[in-house]
Amino acid sequence: MTTNHTNTPASKTTKEIYALRHEPARYQDRGLAFAAAHRQKAGAVMLGDDGRYWVVCLADAARLEAAGLEWA
Repeated sequence: MTTNHTNTPASKTTKEIYALRHEPARYQDRGLAFAAAHRQKAGAVMLGDDGRYWVVCLADAARLEAAGLEWA
């Protein structure tokens, strides 16, 4: 018997889990994350749940903050 894992939470994207407008860009280096956010018109850097820095739009940053994630 095989199990269909397509509906498990692990198979969902970050965008789907947090109901974001866009999938976040992820960086391990804080400086690179802030440089990328600076190049965007309205980029924000959040501390992601995977230990990385996420560059997101301001609307998604507000959603992530409401979900308990912190601003970098």
